[in-house]
Amino acid sequence: MLKCPICHSQLEDDALFCDSCGARIEQQPSAPESLPPQSEQSVYCSHCGHQTGADSPSCPNCGASMEETLFCPDCGKQVDASSPDCPHCSFKLFETVFCPNCGSPSNPEAAFCKNCGASMKPEKLNETSSKMPEAKPASKSKKGFVFAGVGTAIIAVIVLAVVLFGKNTGSSSNYVMYMKDLELFYSDLSKSAPLQISSKLLKDKADVDEDDISVSDFGDACKFSEDGSLLFFPDRLDDGNIWSIYYCSIDKPDKEPIKIDSNIYLYTVSDDASSVTYIKNDTLYQYNMKKDDKQKIANDVSRYWVSDDGSTIVYKNNEDTLYYTVKGGDREKIDSSVSSLYAADDLSVVFYLKDDSLYKREPGGDKEKISSDVAEIIKVYDSGEVYYLKADEEEATLFDFVFDDKKKEDDALTEPTYPNTSWSDPARESKIDAYNREMEEYSLKLERDYLREALKNQTVSQPSYTLCFYDGEEETILSETFVKSGAFPNPSYSVALDAPVITYTAYEQTEEINIKLSEIEDIYDITSRIDEAFSSASERYVASGSASSLLDEEDAQRFRLSADGSALYYFDDIPEDKNYGELYQVSVSSAGELGDPELYDSDVCCYSLDIYSDGTLLYLKDYQDEDQKGDLYINGEKIDYDVTRYTVNYNEDTGRLTYLTDYNFEKQYGTLKTYAGKEPEKIADDVYDYRVLPNGNILYLYDYSLKHHQGELYLWNKKEPQKIDDDVFYFIDTCQTDYAGGV
Repeated sequence: MLKCPICHSQLEDDALFCDSCGARIEQQPSAPESLPPQSEQSVYCSHCGHQTGADSPSCPNCGASMEETLFCPDCGKQVDASSPDCPHCSFKLFETVFCPNCGSPSNPEAAFCKNCGASMKPEKLNETSSKMPEAKPASKSKKGFVFAGVGTAIIAVIVLAVVLFGKNTGSSSNYVMYMKDLELFYSDLSKSAPLQISSKLLKDKADVDEDDISVSDFGDACKFSEDGSLLFFPDRLDDGNIWSIYYCSIDKPDKEPIKIDSNIYLYTVSDDASSVTYIKNDTLYQYNMKKDDKQKIANDVSRYWVSDDGSTIVYKNNEDTLYYTVKGGDREKIDSSVSSLYAADDLSVVFYLKDDSLYKREPGGDKEKISSDVAEIIKVYDSGEVYYLKADEEEATLFDFVFDDKKKEDDALTEPTYPNTSWSDPARESKIDAYNREMEEYSLKLERDYLREALKNQTVSQPSYTLCFYDGEEETILSETFVKSGAFPNPSYSVALDAPVITYTAYEQTEEINIKLSEIEDIYDITSRIDEAFSSASERYVASGSASSLLDEEDAQRFRLSADGSALYYFDDIPEDKNYGELYQVSVSSAGELGDPELYDSDVCCYSLDIYSDGTLLYLKDYQDEDQKGDLYINGEKIDYDVTRYTVNYNEDTGRLTYLTDYNFEKQYGTLKTYAGKEPEKIADDVYDYRVLPNGNILYLYDYSLKHHQGELYLWNKKEPQKIDDDVFYFIDTCQTDYAGGV
């Protein structure tokens, strides 16, 4: 075990930062350790946290699939959460969800980290009654504790799991929730003192251990109604994975909170706050706010989807049977043995996979089979179009890719016989030399024979993928030689987020691959040669709907599409072993026609490009890998230098950039700046974390103590900083979702 050089806490051997004080840990070289057999490796169920074997297809405790499903928020494609960047479009997934314990990226809906088993959600609150305490100023905390996950310095802003929220009634009505003194607090960011929302959030504050609380323990347990008038929250956290949930009126702090229910696993609130949908003991309920009454929807529910108004629910039971119900009506069975579901926002239509077939069904109607042998759904659009893959697997041997140019020669060789000659024979030496030459040739022949047999016995599976497009009525085959590779940083395909446009790679192999046997060094050499042969025979295409066009750029790579699919971006002329290249832009018409490539900018960091739905491009130049800093550009204009990559925030509504410069990795703070079209404006030094409010104002934690995990909370209102509170531990993430209950 490692020890932190600052606070001497024990750490895991591969820790990069101390999870107690946040200090950077210099890794020491060590002898490699052999991994245990695959069957002995373990992962954790993201649904219930149960530890199981890495090769287990489903959790033995709760039955949930162990295949974690995560969708990139930029390109919308499914990813496996094993990389901090989306393998399809290079979008930074760090801004999605990270495990507070180990820092691994995870599904935003996962309750537990699949890597370490730590809780990802606020998950058990025992039943208790509580009265809203009177408004009172924040007091000094008597005891600090570890803020799990704070050690990842380069993404400190991200790991804090901060989401601020605002009413829709004007710029003055933004607000924030946060934790201090082991209780929940609320501030409307006015000059009024913050309100203490909870009163007994933790059972025994004095006995709180450093590992008792993780950053995400209260995230999904706190929610606001859409207008910001009602707050839903827990008021007791005991051991376990369930909550007791209350709600109160922010404008009436003296009114006693109303309890919704106890033993709640996950819940969602309708936009108008008329209903709360939740899972309790594997039973799905819906609570009527007006009547203060709950209605049981179904038993044995593993997950559910609910419309924004709460009127429509689609849910899946533990036997993978999918149901649909509308408020006041009977439930309707959609189908059984459903493996994946893709639903429109209003749940008016669902697409799903069953027995490798893709189906479409509108509630109240009959299911429609779209296609068979479907291996993967790439993207479903709200307008009803779908890109998906069919798969057909063929088996071949490695020898099938070999041209045996030595066969005739080797067939003629026989094992030489040692010459029978005496010492007095004047030709003795030449006979022995001839034998040695023949024996050397024969030995090479034996090596080739061994290689031939090894190649013939080495069977490989060759999955063949067909890319298809469904326009809402019929299927169109775009390519029968689709290349499926999500390898970062140059994935084989990428999709637009808002419009049915895809860029993909397809093999155009006109001749069979015949690699000369004499050129193969060993059995491992041929696989790379096969990949190289296929790669050299591939072409890049862009399809808008079912209309596809060839992009004739041989060395182009790292392709990205704008959200509306009207522009394609790619990199070219990337020097070997460098992280920068020339950034090009190509227009894409609605008919799939491509414009001429235009140079957008030079020496752009290849994995720093962010494309926003309003067409804005953010990227870094002169990027330093070791410091993860560079010069920040927006739409070709240089904004600032020494900007830390993962601290940049762009607000599409206001057009404002916010970021940290001069970042100190050891102390985990930097200089907070903002840019709104003129010159960068400095807000404060020594900023640990920040978030941008809907109205463009900025909240930040200043002078944060990594030892006690407390800092001063400030509001920047575009004029001057205003202190909100002292000794703030962290902000509360109150993300609302219409999907809950596992992956």
